[in-house]
Amino acid sequence: MTRFNTTHIRLIAAAAIALGLQGCASVSKNECITADWYAIGYENGIAGQSETQISKYRKSCAEHGVTPDLARFLQGRDVGLQRFCEPRNGYRLGRNGTGYNGVCPQRLDGEFTRAYKTGRELYDTEQNIHRMGRRINASQSDLKRLNADLAHKQSELIAVGTLPAQRALLLVDVVELRDKMKNIERDIYEIQLARDRERELLTRLERRDVGW
Repeated sequence: MTRFNTTHIRLIAAAAIALGLQGCASVSKNECITADWYAIGYENGIAGQSETQISKYRKSCAEHGVTPDLARFLQGRDVGLQRFCEPRNGYRLGRNGTGYNGVCPQRLDGEFTRAYKTGRELYDTEQNIHRMGRRINASQSDLKRLNADLAHKQSELIAVGTLPAQRALLLVDVVELRDKMKNIERDIYEIQLARDRERELLTRLERRDVGW
């Protein structure tokens, strides 16, 4: 059976209280009085939240005449931030495309930000590849639709009952459709080349030894 020490229990309890303080319109006086502000600050820091979160706690507990212990909250938050601001976590956040709101203190921000940017570059490159794939698919669908329209107009053009004036208009439509199709085919080709370059970049980025 897993054994929890006092610190684990405090942090779990604090997380539950913090969720209650954040998510409920009304918080009991007992919750405000018994709150472990150090542990709540720790949860705030390890989640990478802004220290302004304490203002929400103040507002919730002020109704009961209770003032959060700001000093203990900030002490716990500082410890939590040390965990949050580890470079490997920065890389993970960037790799997942998660935003970073600059909460890391100056002494930790440099390595964290570098790791974050490394992971974010991978994420952004993958997203570029996906976007290009969607553009290619959409253009191919347009091309298929235009090709069907072209075939229909070409059939009308050679039909026995088509009048000369109608043939003249159909010829104009056929020329325009062919021009549109050429433009789309050129766009698809250029996007495919750009996607290939992004794939090569992604391969190089994935081969980097980031050390985290």
